[in-house]
Amino acid sequence: MLKLAGALLNKPEVLQRAARMTGASPLIKGAAKVADKGGSELLRSSLPGAAITTGLGTLTTGNPIAGLAIGAADLGMSFGGARALGGTQLAGKYRSYADPKQVAKALETGEMISPLDLKRVYEPSLAQSGAMLAGSIAAPIVLEPAFLQMQQQQLAASQNVTQAQQLGQQEMINRMYMPPDTADGTLYQVQGLPQRVM
Repeated sequence: MLKLAGALLNKPEVLQRAARMTGASPLIKGAAKVADKGGSELLRSSLPGAAITTGLGTLTTGNPIAGLAIGAADLGMSFGGARALGGTQLAGKYRSYADPKQVAKALETGEMISPLDLKRVYEPSLAQSGAMLAGSIAAPIVLEPAFLQMQQQQLAASQNVTQAQQLGQQEMINRMYMPPDTADGTLYQVQGLPQRVM
């Protein structure tokens, strides 16, 4: 599974070839479809934002599971939104670049740089970058209140238990020092007051 994830992120062309082989598993075919048309680069671009929201979600809620849920939601929304735009006119483009060593060599020798030697990089469009940003902002806004509300309910329940214990202890202390001839529920002594009988 980790090898498949590594191929999805680093070598999508290898994944594409593996998916075209006869007898390829549906998992590999699905991963190749996701990695196609800049999908692996979009996933790689979505990971830092998801990692940050995971850390911040863990810090704000105090719950690592909540942080992981927020990070997973961020990754799903960021990557899913950017990937959905990948099939439209708002998709990013592949660009080819020469690294500085190739340029320096070409300038020294006067030879052309072969198109096969150029590094091919996917650049997400502005709309795809916006979708990734929106996913990173929306995931914590939607999920953190739910986790914080659960925390507050647990805190309120524990405070109610503590308060009930303190009230019970106070009542026991009051009964210890209370003379037996007081009015019910009060500390007023009834000794010496005339009884009125009808």
